[in-house]
Amino acid sequence: MRGFQIGSVAFALFSLALSTPLAKRQGGSKLVTFADAFGGQFGVRRTTLQWTSQGEDGSYIDVDSSTGDLVIANIVTGNSSTFVKASDVAPEAQGPDDYSIQPSGDHVLYTTNYKKQYRHSFFADYFVYNVASKTTVPLAADQSGDIQYAGWSPVGNTIAYVRGNNLFIWVNGTTTQITKDGGPDVFNAVPDWVYEEEIFGDYKTLWFSPDGEQIAFLRFDETGVPTYSIPYYMAGKTVAPPYPEFLDLRYPKVGETNPTATIHLLSLSDLAAGPKKIEYQSFAADDLIIGEVAWVTDDHSNLIFKTYNRVQDQEKLLLVDTATGAAKVVRERSEETGWIENNMAITYVGNGTYLDLSDTSGYLHIYLYEIGASTPTAVTSGKWEVTTILNVDAERRKVYYQSTERDSTERHIYSVNFDGTGKKALVNDKVEGYWTASFSAGGGYYILSYNGPNLPNQKLYASNPGNSTNSTVAVRGNVPIKTINDNAALAAKLAQYTLPKVSWSTINHPDGYSFNVMERLPAKFDPSKKYPVIFDPYGGPNAQQTAKTFRQVDFRAYLASDPELEYIVLSVDNRGTGFKGREFRNPVTQQLGKLEAQDQVYAAKEWAKKSYVDAEHIAIMGWSYGGYLAAKVVETNTDAFSFAIITAPVSDWRFYDSMYTERYMKNITNSDGTNGTASYYETSVHDATGFKAIRGGFLIQHGTGDDNVHFQHSAVLVDTLTRGGVGPMKMNTQWFTDSDHSINFHGATALVYKQMAKYLWLEKNRKAGESVHQFSKRGLEMPGLE
Repeated sequence: MRGFQIGSVAFALFSLALSTPLAKRQGGSKLVTFADAFGGQFGVRRTTLQWTSQGEDGSYIDVDSSTGDLVIANIVTGNSSTFVKASDVAPEAQGPDDYSIQPSGDHVLYTTNYKKQYRHSFFADYFVYNVASKTTVPLAADQSGDIQYAGWSPVGNTIAYVRGNNLFIWVNGTTTQITKDGGPDVFNAVPDWVYEEEIFGDYKTLWFSPDGEQIAFLRFDETGVPTYSIPYYMAGKTVAPPYPEFLDLRYPKVGETNPTATIHLLSLSDLAAGPKKIEYQSFAADDLIIGEVAWVTDDHSNLIFKTYNRVQDQEKLLLVDTATGAAKVVRERSEETGWIENNMAITYVGNGTYLDLSDTSGYLHIYLYEIGASTPTAVTSGKWEVTTILNVDAERRKVYYQSTERDSTERHIYSVNFDGTGKKALVNDKVEGYWTASFSAGGGYYILSYNGPNLPNQKLYASNPGNSTNSTVAVRGNVPIKTINDNAALAAKLAQYTLPKVSWSTINHPDGYSFNVMERLPAKFDPSKKYPVIFDPYGGPNAQQTAKTFRQVDFRAYLASDPELEYIVLSVDNRGTGFKGREFRNPVTQQLGKLEAQDQVYAAKEWAKKSYVDAEHIAIMGWSYGGYLAAKVVETNTDAFSFAIITAPVSDWRFYDSMYTERYMKNITNSDGTNGTASYYETSVHDATGFKAIRGGFLIQHGTGDDNVHFQHSAVLVDTLTRGGVGPMKMNTQWFTDSDHSINFHGATALVYKQMAKYLWLEKNRKAGESVHQFSKRGLEMPGLE
């Protein structure tokens, strides 16, 4: 599950820590409209480069927008040269959806005929272009938009690709089929739905060794995994067929059979021998999840992979003897409460060592491990978290990383030696900010991106000033080489507007914990007036909604700007959310929806005390886990909230996939959820009392083609509420035909948000004692949302 984000009064329990406003209050006369929010005219300009080792350090590959040529340019010098002329490429490979350059630079692999499958996966055709001979050949002669993955080996003219769930190896134009058992029940080198969505966040599960001699890949056996059938009424057409088409999706729900995962090695020098299954003992096959896989070597001698038990509170790392195919446990860990994240951070750094992230201390930090050893050296430590390893300088034994050291809502960039000494901030960590960095192929340069809270910018720096790896440029001192993007044009546009003011604060709860809050005040805020409030949480495990990133012209800004709405938009990161350590997130284990809802209610009651808040009109909206949280808030039967918008929600965790749900909820014994290790029944949305009592009512929205949070959730929720006696004056529903979890089929996006705005307008204007449904019957319509 991934996130979908949609006068001062002092209190003894409320600790104000307001940030600098994310932009000075503009003096322009314009206010953000719905068209502004969705028109695409206010996007932040950000440069993301495809760095390449071709040429001097700092080089990257780009596409000439006028000719379609592939160009090698250097971000430091500004020099560029044509790498591949588009006119030299065969017509069927021109105008590609994507491309990848062979590490040697001898060939280009073009991707065309792209067709999305799930969140990350897709089908496509691929063409191999020879740079020297200027010839183009199809990767597979009979391809028909059915290749699931294709990628270069780091060494040699080798491509691994997957088609029909089988692995193929292409070498200098000759293809060898490696596996032959691929099909509906077996996935080779690509993940099934649940591994793609919940474990890897990727569309491939194969890894070349650094020397290109071997491939490690995962095989998933779906035998026994139940099938969920999703109807598509329009079937991708504008005129519906007489019968809907069905997607039969292998989707393991709570307590059901998971795919059986095994790991295999293939020697590229002996394809005829076929893949070799790695033998090991960690968890039983039906209690096993394979997570991160990484080569920890300069050649192909050491492979390490992570395994978890089904509920992901035990972890075992295994080191593979690639010569024999056997593996042994070299690290293991158990957590009595909570869960263990699959951090995907293993990085080989030479000299028989590798870096990894772990939160064994209670906070996520970098550790240095010797291959085969279990006791690490702590590279970072403290009551804050490392969020990303950005780059490793193995020669200088230095790692660059992003962390929350200053504040959990912020991100600053640091470097530190592998032994934990010599930590250095690459940005001013005395002031608030949200930074990240992208390093060149050789690591000598990086684009430093400031992402908020004020207007973003990007600048180019040298990693080691005075020792530039680019021979044509002398870099001295820690000063930027150049500005990549200053977003001056966006600043000029924003200057024409009066924008909502965003600030951050912290609520201290009487039980001894605190949570972060982000408040967006109406554009023409008047402290003497009272304003309606819309809570905008996500609230799921390890998520964050209150990061100090740039927030300007979007749907939330529109809600705070339109004179007919003028909502205060509030985001609260409840217990269970991320970047504040295990102690803050672990309590939600085995009781999802309970503590999160309590925290949202507590925050609503605190905000209701403010002189500028209309306590009669405090609503909540959420999408995905946020929709579930909004529903659980209503279920508490609180009088703190007056209306709810519940979009694509989970309503019963028995209906969601096993690998996400059991990570947090653990095992279930009975299928009705009444007597499991945790009470799945209690975490479902099952009590209609609060839905009957909520003053303004609620809206439920869902796409019928949702392959992630199935439409089943909302269908059952509506039935639960109907049986519970919730009437039409409170319950409003809207289904979006064939839309997936993002709800955008046939232009549904605008309708989703217009409908949200309409109901929030109704909520704001309804009188005490009536519902939004009753108010709407007066025949009134909100201007501008026809």
